[in-house]
Amino acid sequence: MAVSDHGGYVNMLGMSSTQDPPIHWDSHRSKLNVTLILAMIIGLFGLISSDFRLVILGIGVGAYSWLTTARHYYIYRDALIIVYGRPRWKAIPFNRVSHIELLSLPIGDRLRVQVVGGKPIILAARDSETFRDRLDTALEEFRTAHPEEEQGDDRHQASPPY
Repeated sequence: MAVSDHGGYVNMLGMSSTQDPPIHWDSHRSKLNVTLILAMIIGLFGLISSDFRLVILGIGVGAYSWLTTARHYYIYRDALIIVYGRPRWKAIPFNRVSHIELLSLPIGDRLRVQVVGGKPIILAARDSETFRDRLDTALEEFRTAHPEEEQGDDRHQASPPY
């Protein structure tokens, strides 16, 4: 896969992966953000009907959807990068990842990345199985190269939900 839009995000990280291209990347499962479209329709309806509460509601829901819906996922040697609507992105260093699970749901496969001491992050990559394989491989290589940062039994470490 050719990487088309990762340069600006990676340069902001200050991590060792700034010089390296991503190992793998994938887009979000859906290219169409329905919530954003509905929010714009509500805002437009508010403008037409002169109800500025609907305009504010549309703008608020649209901004929330833009900033919380992932667009791309990048795997680097030492981190997972989730790119949301500009300017938001999130870097998850591998030393903070507890484990990864593939969830088979009626709405499609999802990946759950459990962050040590934090909430799980759900990823909806287009090809979840390939993305999980590449992420597992990168995580294993990172832990082999950095055994001092390996996650042990930490009282703050989140346990699997099963």
